[in-house]
Amino acid sequence: MANPFIQRATIEDEVRAALAATLRLDAEGIDLDSSIVTDLGATSIDFLDINFRLESTFGIRLATQLLLDHVEEELGEGTAIDKDDKITAAAASLMKRYLGERPGLEAGIFAEEIPAFVTPRVLVKSVEGITDELPEKCTHCGEAAWKSDDGKKVACGACSKPAEYPDGDELTKRWIQAFEQEHHLFGGG
Repeated sequence: MANPFIQRATIEDEVRAALAATLRLDAEGIDLDSSIVTDLGATSIDFLDINFRLESTFGIRLATQLLLDHVEEELGEGTAIDKDDKITAAAASLMKRYLGERPGLEAGIFAEEIPAFVTPRVLVKSVEGITDELPEKCTHCGEAAWKSDDGKKVACGACSKPAEYPDGDELTKRWIQAFEQEHHLFGGG
């Protein structure tokens, strides 16, 4: 269910703002389909800062583990990354579903090449995936009285406690399991 308090346009603006602040870029010039690594010049350290900014803005916790590592953990070692550190055909299918169809995102590329396929749109999708998990009722007082004063953070109107969302790692695991149950690419589920 979509979170009625947080609009996609707000998430897009905040993703651009986080990228701009971290990478010293003009937010308005950031294309949501550009590679954060290749086109915008981000490093792995920059991703930590970008994630921190988004987590602080929305009161969420993004995934800390890489998608391929989650696949290996959930479905077995070697299912996503082969002995030569290349992604498998099944992993390529999963990555295309998650990251979108991108030239060069194919089985046989090295796992370390995957971050180059991450775009601002993927970050928007990640934030939105978490914020869309707004519980029906407050986990503190049990009231269904959500409110947001800024369109970014949601709090209970009854007890003022912030909304508690599942973290990005938990949602990623659920997504992988659902993907595997639907497609049976990894021989599990």
